[in-house]
Amino acid sequence: MQIEDLLKKYDGFVFDLDGTLVDSMPLHLAGWEYAANIFGFHYDATWFYNLGGVPSRKIATLLSEQQNLNLDLDAVTKTKTDYYHQVISKATVFPAMKELVVHLFHHRPLAIGTGSVRVNVNTVLSNNGLHSYFQAITAADDVVHHKPNPDTFLLSAAKINVQPSRCLVFEDTEIGLQAARSAQMDCVLIIDGKPDWNTFTRFNADNVC
Repeated sequence: MQIEDLLKKYDGFVFDLDGTLVDSMPLHLAGWEYAANIFGFHYDATWFYNLGGVPSRKIATLLSEQQNLNLDLDAVTKTKTDYYHQVISKATVFPAMKELVVHLFHHRPLAIGTGSVRVNVNTVLSNNGLHSYFQAITAADDVVHHKPNPDTFLLSAAKINVQPSRCLVFEDTEIGLQAARSAQMDCVLIIDGKPDWNTFTRFNADNVC
């Protein structure tokens, strides 16, 4: 199937932010490594990357539980968040994703569905000249149950008045793919800042993304 034919099947598109639309995951990881040096927890870059889409406070909670530590969750979260705020200007849009956004914008509504807090989302989108392309933003502030729960994507679809089954999601982590599957949305995996169209699979009883 040609890409254009595939895209025509959808009435709206939902983009994850970190690691999908913008190259910000190395900055988040650096923040966690910085916090690890201060608070003494084990830093595993792969583990933290795989939790992309989960708010920092929840990651700190999981971290404390899994490493059996009595961490000050507020302090850990603040340290990581403060670090990210210092380097957030370095979060740049992936060129291939900017091209895709510009192309899709002329045809159907677009939304952001992310585990980042709204203030960070607005900063990153504004810094990269992307704000005007998205009709809706669903951030960590907007839902109680974050990825891998479907709430972020379901609310994003509702905000652009598109049925979930008529939305295509762009994600870069397994947690994000799980959230899309739970929302009964199709998805495409982003690898190294580019859509891997070979990962596209329509959701049905026998297929997963």
